[in-house]
Amino acid sequence: MTREDVPMTPFAKLYYSDEMVQKYQPLVTAIELLTETDGKDEQVQKDYDRHLKIYRSMDWCSNYEGKKYDIVFYGVSGYTGYLMMEYLKRVALKKTPEHFTFAFAGRTPSKVEEMRDREFGGTKWEDTPVMQMSYDDIYSVIDLCKSAKTIINVAGPYMLTQGDVMIDCCIHLGVHYLDISGEVPWSLRVLDLHEYAKEAGVHVIPSSASAGGYPDLGVYLMAKKMRAEYGEELRKAI
Repeated sequence: MTREDVPMTPFAKLYYSDEMVQKYQPLVTAIELLTETDGKDEQVQKDYDRHLKIYRSMDWCSNYEGKKYDIVFYGVSGYTGYLMMEYLKRVALKKTPEHFTFAFAGRTPSKVEEMRDREFGGTKWEDTPVMQMSYDDIYSVIDLCKSAKTIINVAGPYMLTQGDVMIDCCIHLGVHYLDISGEVPWSLRVLDLHEYAKEAGVHVIPSSASAGGYPDLGVYLMAKKMRAEYGEELRKAI
């Protein structure tokens, strides 16, 4: 495996670093044997391919227990988390016709649990699972992304975090991502991952709350009007 095999995006830089690869000894051994045999031994090649597949699946380093939630809300111990839990309790869980599963997550689980207990105590959601994730622990990032179909990240300020590591991990694992940023520099930073997300069939939607949602609707309506009146597609909006 060479660095040229994988684009060096934020998560990939960490996960495919020499330091990280060294932690999966079967792959290290397979690489050494492949080099020694110059790729001419069929069995050695098969062993290398097998261990590379395992490494890329991230199963070897994950504590993921197999439960996959429709939505995981990350960063929900502060004021924005409070507002989000209030909306869940008062609107989404009451008025959404289809059933969905969800969990909460944060850097400090005890703070998330405190907010959950305050907002959902005495309801059927009082035991909603709480997971831990910290950007300085790549294993926890992997476990969180494996546990979700969609992640909604409300932990800002986004430019001061390594949120692009989470987004990139989501792309690698086929998980959709949304956040509520109103930070234009953050949206531009996330834009670097756009093509990778498209290739993976993953929706990455920063600024999906009022700060970004309303402008997006405005752009959509303008594009629709241009198509109807001039027969032209809008190629890009800034």
